[in-house]
Amino acid sequence: MNTKQVMERSVLHAGKVFIKENEEHSRAYIIQTGKIRSFKTTDGKKIPIKEYGPNTIIGESNLLEDKMADKSYEALTNTTVITITRQDFEKRLQKSDSIVQTVFQHMMAKMEGLLNEKEEERMRALDIDEQAFLMVRDMIKNVAEDQKRRYELALLPHVNAIMKSVKSLR
Repeated sequence: MNTKQVMERSVLHAGKVFIKENEEHSRAYIIQTGKIRSFKTTDGKKIPIKEYGPNTIIGESNLLEDKMADKSYEALTNTTVITITRQDFEKRLQKSDSIVQTVFQHMMAKMEGLLNEKEEERMRALDIDEQAFLMVRDMIKNVAEDQKRRYELALLPHVNAIMKSVKSLR
């Protein structure tokens, strides 16, 4: 086997946070063994979002564009992953047909939109105050479309906590 085709494999030890919310990340991971959890941090508390097991890919949108991570990921157990860097992915994608590239990029954009919708539903289920939600939406109305979601996710927990504190004073 050509060594250029071999991808980096590593072990993430239980408790290791390897993608951090609001930090730039340009890798994806294929989970071979173990378990990983995504979470958001609100008021210093980890709010679990989803758990992932073997044969799952996480961080794939990081391979397509520069953006801040909208959630954190940690290993729940000792987990073996294959790491895919953006550079390696781009080289492989460039070798594919242009139609395949276009279809792939459109599929990723649609999937990311669906994931954002699901995450928004989950955030609402976490008792997000409607006034806080509307206030954040108003605050970010002039932010570039491709950045709105990141700002919303960063601001909403804090504005929500403020709104709940104000209401408790009444």
